[in-house]
Amino acid sequence: MKNRKMSRKNQSSRFKTAPDILREIQYLQLSDTFNFECTRCGECCRNVEWSVLLEPYDLFRIAQYFKRGDRPGQRVEDVIMEYTDITTLPNADYPIFLMKTQGSLKSCVFLKDGRCSIHEAKPKACRLYPLGAWPNDAMNGFNYFIASQKQHHFSGPSIRVSDWMDANFSVDDRSVTLEEAQSIKELAPVIRLLKNSGVSPKLVLQPLIIFKYVFFELDEPFLPQLSRNTEQLKKILLGIAKETKR
Repeated sequence: MKNRKMSRKNQSSRFKTAPDILREIQYLQLSDTFNFECTRCGECCRNVEWSVLLEPYDLFRIAQYFKRGDRPGQRVEDVIMEYTDITTLPNADYPIFLMKTQGSLKSCVFLKDGRCSIHEAKPKACRLYPLGAWPNDAMNGFNYFIASQKQHHFSGPSIRVSDWMDANFSVDDRSVTLEEAQSIKELAPVIRLLKNSGVSPKLVLQPLIIFKYVFFELDEPFLPQLSRNTEQLKKILLGIAKETKR
């Protein structure tokens, strides 16, 4: 596996103040219902500036999609540089990537002629819309929520949350999401240790970006790479903490 790094200049120029991407959400149970019908209007792809989160697996799948098409040399880094903006979670110094937008309507950069141009590889946030899912604290299940910013979307037939998730939240999605959440949980105390030790955030962000998002081979399964990267990242960050104490 090759070590592919984003340049320091490109990284530092893309940091912005974190938006409140979790505002206006309501938590649901699997037995709950909601009203929704997709009319392929593309409205959920417009006015989405700073709101579509791209998880590591999303970036990996998009890069794979392009590589299978007319971009044989495609890398995850290329997707990051061309289609995303970077920010950090509030009070966490943890990097996240958000979908770039275009035009006066702040439409998703992949919206072409009113349709998703990467439908086969669209991010989890888009596949699950208007719902979302993230592991619970015990890591033995998921919390489900509905994004209610666009109230006019909630019409049409009544849908049970469990049915929507069965149709749109695949086994692979669930496995990767649980592994990603566990990874963040393991890294959080190390990041706090570094922050409390006065280590520069940029010194921590660089390995986080590389090993959480960039350092993936598209011809290999994602999940084993994520596990290996997390272990390597912990070693690197603990090494930084050790050097700081000297």
